[in-house]
Amino acid sequence: MNLVGHVAVALGDDTSPSTEFLVGCMLPDLAAIARVRVARPTGDLGDGVAYHHACDAVFHESAWFRGENRSLRDVLLGAGIDTGPARACSHAGVEMLLDGGLVASPTVESTAQVTLHAVGVGTPDLAGLAREEVRAVWVERLHLIGSSLEPARYADAGFVAERLHRMTAGRRRIELRAEHVDAVATALAEFQPSIAGRAPEVVSQVREWVPSHHLPG
Repeated sequence: MNLVGHVAVALGDDTSPSTEFLVGCMLPDLAAIARVRVARPTGDLGDGVAYHHACDAVFHESAWFRGENRSLRDVLLGAGIDTGPARACSHAGVEMLLDGGLVASPTVESTAQVTLHAVGVGTPDLAGLAREEVRAVWVERLHLIGSSLEPARYADAGFVAERLHRMTAGRRRIELRAEHVDAVATALAEFQPSIAGRAPEVVSQVREWVPSHHLPG
């Protein structure tokens, strides 16, 4: 799952997770985006990280995700995308398009915005998770992510394709070449309606399947 998806799963009917918990739900993905290795936090942040991993474990094994991921990968391979980039873009692309479907809920979108604002403002707890020699870079990138990322844009296949291009840049085995971005956007646009249509159901299933001891509050 991606940033918005993790927030959406945490927003159960009978739960009111803290913003710190929701930042924790995003934290592993934030570290991956920032390309900074961070320590495992404690408290609500740490509980959010644990919930993130529990949700990912069931989501990535779900028949829905495996089927969508495989189908999109095959379309990308058929469009001439190399195997490494096709696999990376299908996996992350399905997750980002799922986010795009979830932001149709005003509650999910506004909560994701509040959580990202907290990321952008930053806290000593977040800064201290990175080693001292990379801490300034970590804080700077958190601020950039939190202040510039607009969750509603995940509903735009072109935006998702551009993010995939930036996300894989410099990673030789999975790098999406600039000349293939339009082909990826076309494939994503083909899958976007069905993924968005299933988004609430997918989130409900993940929430149901996550072991109860990981649930917030």
